Amino acid sequence: MASMTRFQRVGLGLVIGLLVLTALGGIVRVTGSGLACPDWPGCYGAVIPTGDFGEFAAHQVWLEWTHRLVAAILGLIILGYAVVAWRRYRDRARVWLPAALTIPFLALQVVLGGLTVTERLEELIVTLHLATAMLILMLAGFSWLGTFDWRVVTKLDESPLGSDSPGQARNYARMALITAILVYAVVVVGSYVTHVGAGPDAGAHVGPGGAACGNNWPLCYGGLFPDGEYAQWNMGHRFLVLFGAIALFAASIGVVMLRPRARSLTFMVHGAATLYVAQIFIGAAMIWINFDAWARALHLSMGSITWLLVSGAALVAIYRAGGLRAGGQRSSDLAAVGVAGAGASVESEGNG
Repeated sequence: MASMTRFQRVGLGLVIGLLVLTALGGIVRVTGSGLACPDWPGCYGAVIPTGDFGEFAAHQVWLEWTHRLVAAILGLIILGYAVVAWRRYRDRARVWLPAALTIPFLALQVVLGGLTVTERLEELIVTLHLATAMLILMLAGFSWLGTFDWRVVTKLDESPLGSDSPGQARNYARMALITAILVYAVVVVGSYVTHVGAGPDAGAHVGPGGAACGNNWPLCYGGLFPDGEYAQWNMGHRFLVLFGAIALFAASIGVVMLRPRARSLTFMVHGAATLYVAQIFIGAAMIWINFDAWARALHLSMGSITWLLVSGAALVAIYRAGGLRAGGQRSSDLAAVGVAGAGASVESEGNG
């Protein structure tokens, strides 16, 4: 942290803030507080809600209001971050471009946030709201990662280049990208399954899609292909989880075989794989204990962190492959300066 520039510290803070916002949104949902402020953008017709809240408890209203407040503050930070990224890093598209792309997604997220309330938690809108939040989180992470030089070879990594390191790096980058797409699908489809059929009166309760297989896991009433739309969605999500697990397992094995080694990439991939395995057990426990609110909130929060790590790993793998291909150095040249992990290699810039 001490070696980061001010802009990098702000970027890291933004990413952490977005993770907190996602967790807060999950808490709002599992406590049945999604409609605790029945109007939008105000709350009971005011900036700060007062008076009788009707069917909702005060803590539900304040949870939803706090969620909106944090979202508004982070929205302003995103705008400021994008402006500074454009002004200071105009020659580095990998920094300013993802930062700039957060702006249209932020505008879409504001619209979806309003529709979530006015359309009374319509399942597709709720799912799109989460899907867009994950894209904003990804783009903020991409911009922050772009401030580091992932092509610089450092002495932290010992292994020299292999006979076909550029080709190996490109193949791994493709694997990491496919893994990221699968994990994103797991998160989004999981959200839809939980909400499908719930309706505005479900409150803190999971919808019939999430409960379609009862307390049965990993099978659905003893079968892999159950009858009924909700049960099929539920099992479809479980199949996606399985495919994502296979892809992450392959990525975890592949990353330790890369030459030159990439320590930061290894950390991200193995961290994501560890969280993913924990997610599987939490998901199973969530079903066995009838979808307790704490388990659902933890499931969403850990899913967001897993997605951030996997998408970041895919980007770093792509940068790494491009750096090895563009470098064109001989193995002896690279070995003289060390091997690329680049996590500790920060681009030199002023603390402006």
